[in-house]
Amino acid sequence: MAAAQPQRVSTRATGVVGVAVMCSRVLGLIREQVFAGLFGAGKNLDAFLMAFRLPNLLRDLFAEGALSTAFITTFSRKIATEGDESAWRLGNKVATLTAVFMSAVTLIGIIYAPQLIHLMTWWSWSPEKTETTILLTRIMWPFILLVSLAALVMGMLNAKHVFGAPAMASSFFNLGSIIGGVAFGWWLDPHFGTRSLIGLAIGTLIGGVWQLSAQFPSLRRVGYKYRAD
Repeated sequence: MAAAQPQRVSTRATGVVGVAVMCSRVLGLIREQVFAGLFGAGKNLDAFLMAFRLPNLLRDLFAEGALSTAFITTFSRKIATEGDESAWRLGNKVATLTAVFMSAVTLIGIIYAPQLIHLMTWWSWSPEKTETTILLTRIMWPFILLVSLAALVMGMLNAKHVFGAPAMASSFFNLGSIIGGVAFGWWLDPHFGTRSLIGLAIGTLIGGVWQLSAQFPSLRRVGYKYRAD
Protein backbone atom coordinates (compact mmCIF):
# COMPACT_ATOMS: atom_id res chain seq x y z
CA MET A 1 0.00 0.00 0.00
CA ALA A 2 2.83 2.37 0.93
CA ALA A 3 4.60 1.59 -2.33
CA ALA A 4 1.46 2.33 -4.33
CA GLN A 5 1.18 5.90 -3.01
CA PRO A 6 4.38 7.23 -4.64
CA GLN A 7 3.36 5.50 -7.86
CA ARG A 8 -0.02 7.27 -7.83
CA VAL A 9 1.66 10.60 -7.15
CA SER A 10 4.10 9.99 -10.00
CA THR A 11 1.29 9.03 -12.38
CA ARG A 12 -0.71 12.12 -11.45
CA ALA A 13 2.33 14.36 -11.89
CA THR A 14 3.01 12.84 -15.31
CA GLY A 15 -0.59 13.50 -16.32
CA VAL A 16 -0.45 17.11 -15.13
CA VAL A 17 2.80 17.75 -16.99
CA GLY A 18 1.43 16.11 -20.12
CA VAL A 19 -1.68 18.31 -20.13
CA ALA A 20 0.42 21.41 -19.44
CA VAL A 21 2.81 20.64 -22.30
CA MET A 22 -0.12 20.12 -24.66
CA CYS A 23 -1.66 23.45 -23.59
CA SER A 24 1.66 25.20 -24.12
CA ARG A 25 2.07 23.75 -27.61
CA VAL A 26 -1.46 24.70 -28.61
CA LEU A 27 -0.95 28.25 -27.34
CA GLY A 28 2.43 28.37 -29.08
CA LEU A 29 0.77 27.41 -32.36
CA ILE A 30 -1.93 30.03 -31.82
CA ARG A 31 0.78 32.58 -31.07
CA GLU A 32 2.59 31.83 -34.32
CA GLN A 33 -0.62 31.98 -36.36
CA VAL A 34 -1.76 35.25 -34.78
CA PHE A 35 1.61 36.91 -35.30
CA ALA A 36 1.90 35.64 -38.87
CA GLY A 37 -1.60 36.90 -39.63
CA LEU A 38 -1.10 40.35 -38.14
CA PHE A 39 2.59 40.96 -38.79
CA GLY A 40 3.29 38.60 -41.67
CA ALA A 41 4.31 39.02 -45.30
CA GLY A 42 5.49 42.52 -46.14
CA LYS A 43 5.48 43.69 -42.53
CA ASN A 44 8.98 42.65 -41.46
CA LEU A 45 8.01 39.88 -39.04
CA ASP A 46 11.40 38.36 -39.81
CA ALA A 47 12.98 41.39 -38.10
CA PHE A 48 11.25 40.35 -34.89
CA LEU A 49 12.27 36.72 -35.34
CA MET A 50 15.90 37.70 -35.88
CA ALA A 51 15.83 40.01 -32.85
CA PHE A 52 14.41 37.24 -30.69
CA ARG A 53 17.01 34.73 -31.87
CA LEU A 54 19.86 36.00 -29.70
CA PRO A 55 18.11 36.00 -26.28
CA ASN A 56 16.44 32.73 -27.26
CA LEU A 57 19.82 31.10 -27.93
CA LEU A 58 21.04 32.24 -24.52
CA ARG A 59 17.88 30.83 -22.98
CA ASP A 60 18.76 27.42 -24.39
CA LEU A 61 22.25 27.73 -22.91
CA PHE A 62 21.55 29.17 -19.46
CA ALA A 63 17.90 28.54 -18.64
CA GLU A 64 17.33 25.13 -20.20
CA GLY A 65 20.82 23.72 -20.61
CA ALA A 66 23.45 21.99 -18.51
CA LEU A 67 23.66 24.81 -15.96
CA SER A 68 19.98 24.45 -15.10
CA THR A 69 20.30 20.67 -14.80
CA ALA A 70 23.34 21.03 -12.53
CA PHE A 71 21.46 23.38 -10.21
CA ILE A 72 18.45 21.07 -9.92
CA THR A 73 20.73 18.14 -9.06
CA THR A 74 22.62 20.12 -6.41
CA PHE A 75 19.45 21.64 -4.95
CA SER A 76 17.75 18.25 -4.66
CA ARG A 77 20.82 16.82 -2.94
CA LYS A 78 20.77 19.71 -0.46
CA ILE A 79 17.16 18.94 0.44
CA ALA A 80 17.91 15.25 0.91
CA THR A 81 21.09 15.65 2.97
CA GLU A 82 20.79 18.99 4.81
CA GLY A 83 17.10 19.89 4.77
CA ASP A 84 14.98 22.66 3.34
CA GLU A 85 16.67 25.60 5.08
CA SER A 86 20.05 24.77 3.59
CA ALA A 87 18.46 24.29 0.19
CA TRP A 88 16.66 27.64 0.41
CA ARG A 89 19.94 29.37 1.27
CA LEU A 90 21.47 27.82 -1.83
CA GLY A 91 18.46 28.96 -3.85
CA ASN A 92 18.87 32.52 -2.55
CA LYS A 93 22.54 32.62 -3.51
CA VAL A 94 21.94 31.21 -6.97
CA ALA A 95 18.98 33.56 -7.54
CA THR A 96 21.10 36.57 -6.60
CA LEU A 97 24.00 35.45 -8.80
CA THR A 98 21.62 34.72 -11.68
CA ALA A 99 19.99 38.15 -11.40
CA VAL A 100 23.35 39.95 -11.30
CA PHE A 101 24.96 37.91 -14.08
CA MET A 102 21.97 38.02 -16.42
CA SER A 103 21.53 41.74 -15.80
CA ALA A 104 25.14 42.19 -16.93
CA VAL A 105 24.52 40.00 -19.98
CA THR A 106 21.41 42.05 -20.76
CA LEU A 107 23.31 45.33 -20.49
CA ILE A 108 26.09 44.03 -22.75
CA GLY A 109 23.53 42.77 -25.24
CA ILE A 110 21.75 46.14 -25.33
CA ILE A 111 25.01 48.04 -25.81
CA TYR A 112 26.40 45.77 -28.52
CA ALA A 113 23.11 45.00 -30.29
CA PRO A 114 24.12 47.01 -33.41
CA GLN A 115 27.33 45.04 -33.88
CA LEU A 116 25.60 41.70 -33.30
CA ILE A 117 22.74 42.42 -35.69
CA HIS A 118 25.00 43.85 -38.40
CA LEU A 119 27.09 40.68 -38.15
CA MET A 120 24.01 38.50 -38.64
CA THR A 121 22.25 40.50 -41.38
CA TRP A 122 24.90 42.41 -43.33
CA TRP A 123 24.49 40.38 -46.51
CA SER A 124 20.81 40.92 -47.23
CA TRP A 125 18.90 43.45 -45.12
CA SER A 126 18.22 47.10 -45.82
CA PRO A 127 19.51 49.75 -43.38
CA GLU A 128 15.95 50.53 -42.27
CA LYS A 129 15.17 46.89 -41.52
CA THR A 130 18.48 46.49 -39.71
CA GLU A 131 17.72 49.48 -37.48
CA THR A 132 14.29 48.03 -36.67
CA THR A 133 15.90 44.72 -35.72
CA ILE A 134 18.43 46.46 -33.48
CA LEU A 135 15.65 48.30 -31.64
CA LEU A 136 13.63 45.10 -31.17
CA THR A 137 16.73 43.27 -29.94
CA ARG A 138 17.41 45.92 -27.32
CA ILE A 139 13.82 45.77 -26.09
CA MET A 140 13.85 41.98 -25.78
CA TRP A 141 17.25 41.40 -24.18
CA PRO A 142 15.79 41.46 -20.62
CA PHE A 143 13.84 38.34 -21.61
CA ILE A 144 16.94 36.24 -20.86
CA LEU A 145 16.95 37.54 -17.26
CA LEU A 146 13.26 36.74 -16.79
CA VAL A 147 13.41 33.27 -18.31
CA SER A 148 16.58 32.37 -16.38
CA LEU A 149 14.89 33.24 -13.09
CA ALA A 150 11.79 31.33 -14.23
CA ALA A 151 13.92 28.25 -14.90
CA LEU A 152 15.52 28.59 -11.47
CA VAL A 153 12.12 28.73 -9.77
CA MET A 154 10.97 25.77 -11.86
CA GLY A 155 13.95 23.75 -10.69
CA MET A 156 13.27 24.49 -7.03
CA LEU A 157 9.60 23.56 -7.38
CA ASN A 158 10.39 20.33 -9.21
CA ALA A 159 12.84 19.40 -6.46
CA LYS A 160 9.95 19.85 -4.01
CA HIS A 161 7.75 17.60 -6.19
CA VAL A 162 5.60 20.47 -7.44
CA PHE A 163 5.07 20.05 -11.18
CA GLY A 164 1.81 21.72 -12.17
CA ALA A 165 2.75 25.40 -11.98
CA PRO A 166 6.21 24.96 -13.54
CA ALA A 167 4.75 22.93 -16.40
CA MET A 168 2.09 25.59 -17.04
CA ALA A 169 4.61 28.45 -16.95
CA SER A 170 5.38 28.31 -20.67
CA SER A 171 1.65 28.54 -21.38
CA PHE A 172 1.61 31.82 -19.47
CA PHE A 173 4.52 33.00 -21.63
CA ASN A 174 2.60 32.27 -24.81
CA LEU A 175 -0.56 33.84 -23.42
CA GLY A 176 1.24 36.97 -22.26
CA SER A 177 3.02 37.26 -25.60
CA ILE A 178 -0.24 37.03 -27.52
CA ILE A 179 -2.24 39.44 -25.36
CA GLY A 180 0.59 41.90 -24.81
CA GLY A 181 1.88 41.74 -28.37
CA VAL A 182 -1.50 42.29 -29.99
CA ALA A 183 -2.59 44.97 -27.51
CA PHE A 184 0.61 47.03 -27.67
CA GLY A 185 0.98 46.42 -31.40
CA TRP A 186 -2.51 47.80 -32.01
CA TRP A 187 -1.88 50.72 -29.64
CA LEU A 188 1.30 51.69 -31.50
CA ASP A 189 -0.14 51.13 -34.97
CA PRO A 190 -3.77 50.04 -35.49
CA HIS A 191 -2.83 48.93 -39.02
CA PHE A 192 -0.13 46.62 -37.63
CA GLY A 193 2.69 48.08 -39.69
CA THR A 194 6.38 47.97 -38.90
CA ARG A 195 6.02 50.19 -35.82
CA SER A 196 3.66 47.66 -34.24
CA LEU A 197 6.54 45.16 -34.05
CA ILE A 198 7.68 47.14 -31.01
CA GLY A 199 4.45 46.00 -29.36
CA LEU A 200 5.37 42.43 -30.23
CA ALA A 201 8.71 42.86 -28.46
CA ILE A 202 7.00 44.35 -25.42
CA GLY A 203 4.57 41.43 -25.44
CA THR A 204 7.51 39.04 -25.30
CA LEU A 205 8.69 40.71 -22.09
CA ILE A 206 5.17 40.55 -20.68
CA GLY A 207 5.15 36.83 -21.46
CA GLY A 208 8.45 36.44 -19.62
CA VAL A 209 7.08 38.25 -16.57
CA TRP A 210 3.98 36.04 -16.59
CA GLN A 211 6.08 32.89 -16.96
CA LEU A 212 8.09 33.84 -13.88
CA SER A 213 5.33 35.26 -11.68
CA ALA A 214 2.90 32.39 -12.38
CA GLN A 215 5.16 30.18 -10.26
CA PHE A 216 5.44 32.48 -7.25
CA PRO A 217 2.31 31.26 -5.41
CA SER A 218 3.54 27.65 -5.54
CA LEU A 219 6.99 28.74 -4.42
CA ARG A 220 5.53 30.48 -1.37
CA ARG A 221 3.43 27.44 -0.54
CA VAL A 222 6.51 25.21 -0.31
CA GLY A 223 8.06 27.63 2.18
CA TYR A 224 10.49 29.68 0.11
CA LYS A 225 11.15 33.33 0.91
CA TYR A 226 13.81 35.20 -0.97
CA ARG A 227 16.57 36.89 1.00
CA ALA A 228 19.47 38.56 -0.77
CA ASP A 229 22.64 36.57 -0.07
